[in-house]
Amino acid sequence: MENRSLVTIAEHSREKILYMLEMAKEFEAHPNRHILDGKVVATLFFEPSTRTRLSFETAANRLGAR
Repeated sequence: MENRSLVTIAEHSREKILYMLEMAKEFEAHPNRHILDGKVVATLFFEPSTRTRLSFETAANRLGAR
């Protein structure tokens, strides 16, 4: 899957949505795979949200990002 932002679900086909859900199942089954080892992740949000920011930071950290 190419790198893209997921802003609205409407911009994706049914097949792509099902693919993303399958990928999510894989991540859930193996939460500590370090597929982002050595990568830097930046999160940018339109609105400040501590809970969302911490969720994204935790996920990136679990995947090995700095």
